Amino acid sequence: MRNSPTTTDQVEPAPHGADSAVGEESDNQAVDDPQNGAVDLGRLAWLGTVGVCLIVVLILVLQGYYGYAAVTFAVAVAAGINLL
Repeated sequence: MRNSPTTTDQVEPAPHGADSAVGEESDNQAVDDPQNGAVDLGRLAWLGTVGVCLIVVLILVLQGYYGYAAVTFAVAVAAGINLL
């Protein structure tokens, strides 16, 4: 067990200049960082689904599979509804 981390019961102090997000009553307070906005991963996933479907539609049309292309385009439209 040479590589196992050592544990102690001592609490390490915060480094100098570090802002604490804990108030005087020990309640957590929200930290507002204006540079980092919320990322909507669900919207990004639907956008990726639509993009992939449209690429597949293009490939299927170029190969002459019009029926499969129409179905894949319908899937792209259905996924695109979730972006609105």
